Amino acid sequence: MGLSIVLLAAGEGKRMKTDKPKPLVSLANHPLIQYSLDTAKDLNPERLILVTGYKKDEVKKYVISKNPGDFIFCEQKERLGTGHAVKQAAPYLPDTGKTLVLYADVPLVSIKSLKKLIQSCNRKKLSILTAKLTDPKWYGRIIRDENEDPIAIREEADASNLEKNINEIFTGIMIAENEFLKKGLKGLLRNNKAGEYYLTDLVDYASKRQLKIGSTNTDQREILGANNKEELAVLYKTLISMNVDQAKKKGTIFKDENTCYVEGSLKVGKDVQIGNNVSIKGDVKLGNNVCIESNVVLSNVIIGANSTIKDFCSIEDSSIAKNVEVGPFARLRNGAVLDDSAKVGNFVEIKQTKIGAGAKANHHAYLGDATIGKKVNIGAGTITCNYDGKVKHKTVIDDGSFVGTNTSLVAPLKIGKKAYVAAGSVITSDVPSGALAFGRAKQTTKKNWKKK
Repeated sequence: MGLSIVLLAAGEGKRMKTDKPKPLVSLANHPLIQYSLDTAKDLNPERLILVTGYKKDEVKKYVISKNPGDFIFCEQKERLGTGHAVKQAAPYLPDTGKTLVLYADVPLVSIKSLKKLIQSCNRKKLSILTAKLTDPKWYGRIIRDENEDPIAIREEADASNLEKNINEIFTGIMIAENEFLKKGLKGLLRNNKAGEYYLTDLVDYASKRQLKIGSTNTDQREILGANNKEELAVLYKTLISMNVDQAKKKGTIFKDENTCYVEGSLKVGKDVQIGNNVSIKGDVKLGNNVCIESNVVLSNVIIGANSTIKDFCSIEDSSIAKNVEVGPFARLRNGAVLDDSAKVGNFVEIKQTKIGAGAKANHHAYLGDATIGKKVNIGAGTITCNYDGKVKHKTVIDDGSFVGTNTSLVAPLKIGKKAYVAAGSVITSDVPSGALAFGRAKQTTKKNWKKK
């Protein structure tokens, strides 16, 4: 049986005090909806249906521009509850298979929990994801029978005082067989204090027909949403906490986890160490024995085993091999590649440049649009002059060459193997292998000169 996913993304988010539709409000570096989209795509559904509403064109434009794949969009013109929202998607669902309902503003639910939920729906028409909260106020409570099977969900507004004491709540996430779901949606009524079509009533619908209902419980942190900026801040802290916990379980040592911000996907090897005030964004992979010192920003980076990133470095969209040392105060960006045992020191910026094995640029250099060979030495103050005002040009420095201090390399340019460029030079022509090149104004010395 195929899996369909309905993602509810119609919210306006008035309490957010924003001009954006709620699904496009940012959490860390991504809109809320992106987390749910990533989770949905990881489940490999046969179809993914997005129910949009407020500023639907903005939501649709974002989804299509940032996410490859096919999507079905439908509109909830009136916001009459979650049951009404899923009703809008029902015509696009096949008659067979199962449908999972997710929410654009519940971004932290894990693949692991959803797979358990899907499994719990085997041989059942319906299964729900629940959580136990210390403060369940405002959530629908799970009503169970004497066998501990769910038989109803009671919304806060409709719950008795006794039912309000129940701390197990419905997360809003459920999976149902399509045939049952379509029939159940048609049977929903607005006979509640809010005057809405409740998706939760599907549990009561199944129970009255003596259909057994599945359930699985998840960590309460996974089902948090946000209706205002204060709750959004709590959601951000929860995201960070969950990501840090995962890294610790895999053996990462945090010097002070309270000052570390793991916003993206972090994959770690053994004995990784992370210092104070480190931000990790996008997809980051750290090999065995990697050491990240303090005040470092990593975004979409791969770092090989036994490498060290020293204090105050910013590294994005780059790849670093084994036994490499970077920093302090270095910046790597836009496709920087460092091979084994390379060394990049303080105040060096590297962009779209490959640094060969054992090569070093120890301080105060800019290397852009270049290929630098093995065991090349780049002196302090060296820059590749890669831009002529219209076009970027390439610099190639072959293995074993030495570039002296305060050298300007005017691209396009090639320096051959084991060539030597004298300090203070401006090099505008290719340098053959084994040659010495220098380009300076002739020194003039005036003896017995005094300033008048």
